Amino acid sequence: MTTDMEHLLNVRLCERFGDMAGWAEVTSLIASHLRAVVSALGPEHAVTFLTAARRALDEEESRAGTIHLGFGGHLWTHLEDVVWSPSPLAGTSAWDAMLTMHRLSVLAPDPRLDAHVDSALDACRLRLLPAVAGF
Repeated sequence: MTTDMEHLLNVRLCERFGDMAGWAEVTSLIASHLRAVVSALGPEHAVTFLTAARRALDEEESRAGTIHLGFGGHLWTHLEDVVWSPSPLAGTSAWDAMLTMHRLSVLAPDPRLDAHVDSALDACRLRLLPAVAGF
């Protein structure tokens, strides 16, 4: 991950969760896994992957109390028809990091994982803006 990308991610997380020194333990742990996802995939592929993760979280929440595939199954269904990884190793790293983040959020649900994912999505989209604008 570039220094610029790491800075953007930290800024977005601090905007949402306050100063790093005051973060809940789960936020500190999830932040390190978000860095791993963005580092492994790069901002462009990370947007695709994190968007699918966000949809999987929404789907899991909407199906709470019913029999369903679970987060990993929902994530896979949102990823199966898109290019989301530059290599199998990068994809494995991002996949495992996301499943770990999900497990951490089950054990410590506040703050919610969707807020963390949204922060990372904002950072990645901001990083891609100059490329889209031609700068």
